[in-house]
Amino acid sequence: MKKQVFMFFFLIAATIFALPDIVERWLYSNYYAKRVMIEIGLKTRFRYEEVYKWGADKMVLVHEPIRVNWVRLGQSCYMGSDTTLRRSPMLILDLEDLAFKEILQGRNLTLRETDDGYEITLQDTGSYRILLTKEGFPKEIERNYMNTKSRLIYEEVKSLSLSKEDVLKNYSLVDTEIEFPKELVNVLNNFKFIIIREGASGLEIEGIYKNGQKVEIFIGSNLPDGAMKINVNGLEIAIVADKETLEEIKVILKK
Repeated sequence: MKKQVFMFFFLIAATIFALPDIVERWLYSNYYAKRVMIEIGLKTRFRYEEVYKWGADKMVLVHEPIRVNWVRLGQSCYMGSDTTLRRSPMLILDLEDLAFKEILQGRNLTLRETDDGYEITLQDTGSYRILLTKEGFPKEIERNYMNTKSRLIYEEVKSLSLSKEDVLKNYSLVDTEIEFPKELVNVLNNFKFIIIREGASGLEIEGIYKNGQKVEIFIGSNLPDGAMKINVNGLEIAIVADKETLEEIKVILKK
């Protein structure tokens, strides 16, 4: 599990890649925003969120459809449904972070100036369309990937003067890791790479299985249709993968 990959790229980007000035301003910006996430794929879903961003560090408060809070500080991520946040065993990324990851891995991007800002497009693991203000704040991020369209629409974006300490003073960050069921851990041990992200109704895990196939795991309620669904110790889980990979995962879950 390469937790350090995103932060490593973030720290060395300015010295290795000749990033356009507006992209660097976006990467290193400090801002507060309200935003709406809309996803159309196996299931149409949405989230309403607040976000605080300090360069590579970030806190996201998901208000609808359920309450989930998460924070990323350096290489440490924490998540919870109230003011007590427990350490996540994996890196948490949102759609903005996934776009950063593509850019900082040296993907070719196209930058176009518009009447009120900039438009960035890039193509690799999915196609991205990113709209930025002239100040380098995000307005909209769209990703098309494996028959799923995701749109992150920003509202009330403004420069953030509050420090991380000011925002986090009412939260408790607990270093005891979130525990996954043993059966799920057995499945995850067969992945080459994993990222975890906050989802519309719980946790979402996306990774590359040992056979090179993409697998998505959804944990919580309001699970997507068309997925393999299981219940482990009262935890509702849905798994999306190709047929062969699902058969392998079924064998692991029965052990």
